[in-house]
Amino acid sequence: MFLCSRALEKYRRIGRPAGILAGFALLALHSSGTPVESQTRRVPNQPNEDANSARRRFSQEDSIGMVRIAGPGAISEYAGTLTKDFACFSPDGNKFAIILKKGNLETNTNDYTVFLFEVKDLFSHPQPRKLISMSSSSNREGIKDVEWLSDSTTLLFLGQNPGETMQLYALDTRSGIARKLTHHATNLIAFSADSRGQRVVYAAEKVAEPVVSSGTQRDGLVIGNQSLADLLGGTAIDNARDLIVLDTTTERERPLTFSNALHGQLWGDAPMFSLSPDGKQLVVKLNLRDVPSSWHAYRESSLVRTLQRQLPQGALAWVFRYGVIDIDSGRARILLDSPVARSGSEVAWSPDGKSILLTGVFLPVDQPQENPEILLHPFVVEVDLADLEYRRIGDKDMRYLHWDANENMVALESKEAVSGSSIRSRRTFRKRQDHWDEEGSDPMGWNTEPQVHVIAEQDLNTPPRVAVSDPKTGQKAVLMDLDPQLANLELGRVEEIEFRGAGAADVHAGLYFPVGYKPGNKYPLVVQTHGFDPHAFWIDGSFTTAFAAQGLASEGMAVLQIPDRHDASYETPEEAPRMMETIENAIDYVDRMGILDRERMAIIGFSRTGLYAYYMLTHSKVHFRAAVIADASDGGYSQYLQFLDAYPFTASDSESINGAAPFGSGLLYWLRRSPEFLLDTVDTPVMIQVASHESLSMQWAEFKGLRRLGKPVELLYFPTGTHILEKPWDRLSSQQGTIDWCAFWLENKERLNSSTAGKYSRWRTLRDSQTKTSPNPLASQATAP
Repeated sequence: MFLCSRALEKYRRIGRPAGILAGFALLALHSSGTPVESQTRRVPNQPNEDANSARRRFSQEDSIGMVRIAGPGAISEYAGTLTKDFACFSPDGNKFAIILKKGNLETNTNDYTVFLFEVKDLFSHPQPRKLISMSSSSNREGIKDVEWLSDSTTLLFLGQNPGETMQLYALDTRSGIARKLTHHATNLIAFSADSRGQRVVYAAEKVAEPVVSSGTQRDGLVIGNQSLADLLGGTAIDNARDLIVLDTTTERERPLTFSNALHGQLWGDAPMFSLSPDGKQLVVKLNLRDVPSSWHAYRESSLVRTLQRQLPQGALAWVFRYGVIDIDSGRARILLDSPVARSGSEVAWSPDGKSILLTGVFLPVDQPQENPEILLHPFVVEVDLADLEYRRIGDKDMRYLHWDANENMVALESKEAVSGSSIRSRRTFRKRQDHWDEEGSDPMGWNTEPQVHVIAEQDLNTPPRVAVSDPKTGQKAVLMDLDPQLANLELGRVEEIEFRGAGAADVHAGLYFPVGYKPGNKYPLVVQTHGFDPHAFWIDGSFTTAFAAQGLASEGMAVLQIPDRHDASYETPEEAPRMMETIENAIDYVDRMGILDRERMAIIGFSRTGLYAYYMLTHSKVHFRAAVIADASDGGYSQYLQFLDAYPFTASDSESINGAAPFGSGLLYWLRRSPEFLLDTVDTPVMIQVASHESLSMQWAEFKGLRRLGKPVELLYFPTGTHILEKPWDRLSSQQGTIDWCAFWLENKERLNSSTAGKYSRWRTLRDSQTKTSPNPLASQATAP
């Protein structure tokens, strides 16, 4: 696979049921928070009343109708959009393609379009040419994984239209004619092609098997490792992915079978594999079931935590390793006997296809090591496919940029930006016999800079525009203003704040001021969790499930967008308490700004941060008047039992954050932390959102427990949704549900119309019952043991 975007493969990418459960633990890898020199307090810019008077009030429909930058991993990226590495350049460098998407509330689809730009026209008369549009009525993209062939004319991509499954297409960029290459019975998940597109390897979903069959009707069904959601839903979904080889010249297909020598599996919705330019070898990144004991020597903190998990024999370890498969024979070999870093990895073939470059990999531990420091972090290596000997490139992990065949040189760049900017330092290396020597950042006669840079130009208050710059001349141009209509809307001003979090850590967060903000007034505050980017325009917040920052600001509420702090406490009993301390400190900081009404606060948790929201409701000194907790991981007992056999890695995470397994004396730890055992202490009205049928049973304990205790609770369920909601109707219901719930409990507001009358009648009943019940209405029924 050619690296069009060089986007790092992230474990947080999620999808169907497998992704939902893995996402509870792995979405937590979204983290930010740049160190700051000192605490400062900022006063928002004063609104221009004359300008605002001509603007229309923002609605959640405006967010769904925005144009966003799509591409590799965009649907699980922060804010559902890409900010860089989204331009897919042709091999000759003369043109590039980008994918844009837009929600369509009328049809309940997401509409995708591929645009083509000619590099020679960018600074004179840039005219994007529309190549193809497709729409998705499912939770998958309409167009994804655009890849150029060596002719710099043909694009391969995965695509679908409403009612269809995702298949592989070839698009002639000259004529605009697209040809469907596959007609598989299920959705294609990923693909990789040789340089000419004659041989393609793709991964596809397996056909879901019915739970009830003639055999189970007669003999019953023996329950083992099946998922409870699958059993209740009536179909057993296998998230292991089979590989299929397609010869596009003959249209013949065959399964790619390989031996068990790799001890792993392609699993879930983000499989990573790459076909060699000649189509003869396939590199695969596999989730291991058998982790070598020698790997416990590694000292990198996140890898150490993962390797320490106590998992059943044969369970997926969520530790990955690269293997290589011969396409014709099926012979499989371990490419590099070491783990892949959790922070991401890339694969790049040498121009002659005889070796491969890997970023984000540790060095094998079975080699004599002169420097123990190499066990602490990943590196960049080249592996020779003839003998599988590896050669280290540089002294640390970097991002891949380019491999020049004539000079036998590789260009890499640092993963960390230079302090205070988005610039990353570049380094080049030349291969000499059996080793790589550094040549400096820009050796004579070889420019490491690309011909142009394509980025999403934006900031906290400026929507993204596709822009281009020439690194040699400094010339810049805006290619596309994606959402000019937002200039006509009243939006809350967003400011970056800095405060001390848990452990005296310096934390950056975003503060959305309410529309019409006036100094001296105090406002309700909604805390939104799960990330913050000081350089990006987030109209909703970090994700599209439940978060609705500008919608809340439009209703007169301030919104605090909090980053996740995942330090040494992550996956330990201190994780939730430390995050609680950070959120409490953030609220205190906003309070000192003089804008906060502490009697009117709410919190929103999603996925991993549902754990933090529940922990705050049951442990914090801060009182919230409302909470929305969506498709959440809670570290609780009921979820643990559901994960235990079907997803043991996720279950082991709950053991880690509670301090023990919940049996015998270990149960005492859970009684102090697991939210379902502490629901009697909750005095906050809670809206629980469930984003798919796969996770309904996982949110059941808190919902039923709160109802039994007479607490105000609402469960909003999206039967055909997904963890990060995609379909426009699901998004609108979820995000507007958050806005209405917070406005009702914090501001006593009701958005009355023919469709909401029943909702508010129900909520008024909840409010009335809250004022009449004691904190624990069942306390009088308790008897001494």
